[in-house]
This record gives sequence, structure tokens and C-alpha cells, in this order.
Amino acid sequence: MPVSNRPPLNDERGSTITELLVGMAMGMIVLTGLSMVIITTLHGTARVSARVESTQNARLAVTKIVEQLHSACLSPRIVPVKGGSSSTKLVFVHAASDEAQAVAPVEVASEIFFDRNSDALWETEGGTTRKLIDNVGPGGRNGEIFSYFNFEDGALGKAPLAVPLTASTAEEAVYVKIALNAEPAANSTHDSGADTTVWDSATLRLTPPTYNTETAPPCQ
Repeated sequence: MPVSNRPPLNDERGSTITELLVGMAMGMIVLTGLSMVIITTLHGTARVSARVESTQNARLAVTKIVEQLHSACLSPRIVPVKGGSSSTKLVFVHAASDEAQAVAPVEVASEIFFDRNSDALWETEGGTTRKLIDNVGPGGRNGEIFSYFNFEDGALGKAPLAVPLTASTAEEAVYVKIALNAEPAANSTHDSGADTTVWDSATLRLTPPTYNTETAPPCQ
């Protein structure tokens, strides 16, 4: 006699609506957790990429300024940093880029300044003004890009020189610090943590200062 495996028509075994809803809810919780992990990972990756871009752009601009300052001592006992330099403007002279190693390099007057309207750092040299970098701002604690120090008793002064520099205080400026806060050119995450501060400095001396002198003028 053949045996039928079909369940009877009145068999009500199976998943209930409650079990189905619980299973769906658990699945949604798992999917939500996975989505949050993916979103967090993508956001972190975008932030790192943005900070790398900010650092690279700012580092190029700061390195260019420091290299110019390193060629600022065209001859002994000159004053490379000029009066009128301030926390957002650097007025100085330096050797032309192709004459940094020359015996008597040609003096080039430069002015690097920050424009708040465009959030950019500009350079005027030889009557030509060009943009060094945009999406930047002051990176110092007191809202400065440039700060100037003198040497006292063979050590760096504890406080920066008052700005704007006068013709007299410019003669004491032997150390220039640059602090630049930069943001990425294109930040799709709109993350405030994507900006970065890059700083560097240049010492305007041909020889190290000694402790037996009260002052150490630049380019000596």
C-alpha cells in the first residue's frame, strides 16, 4: 500500500508572523551594524586622505619660504628681514633661485602676505604677484603665520619681537618661524578634522651665536 508523505491539510506547523517579524528585525540590526562599520571606515579613509592632501600642499609652500630665507644672507651683516613685516606679511630679500650658490648673488626683494578675503598666501617678487597656496590660514597660537625672534645671550628669545617690525627691530630678527594651517582643496567629507598645521623655521645666521655676546645680529 503506497504511503503518502504529504502533510495533512489541517497541519498548521511552520513560522508564525511573530517569528518572521523577529527574524526580519534581527536581520535589520545586523545590516545596520555592517552599514555603520562601512560608513565609519569610508569616513576615516576620506579624512586621512584629506589630511595628507592638506599636509602636502602646506609643506610645499612652507618649504619654498624656508628655502628663500636660507638664501637671505647675501653678504655678511645685512638685514634680510625688513621693517613692515608682520604676523601675516613677510618682507625680506634673498638670492635668486638660480644664484643661491653664487659669490655675489643678485638681491631679490620679496613680500609674502596672507589675504583673508581669498584665504590664500601670495608672493610679490620683481613686480609680479602670484599665489603660493590657497585654502590656508594662520597656524600660530595667537593667529600668526610669521613670528620673529632675536638671540639674547646666545639663546633664542623667549618671546617673539613685537609686530609690525620697525627698521630697528628688523635688525634683530635672526629667526623666523612660519606656521600655516591648511585645508584640502576638495573635502567631500566636510570634516573639521581634515585641516592640518604645518610649521618650520629658518635661522638667519652664517655662524652660530655665542654666549659671550649680548646680541646676535643676523647674517654674521
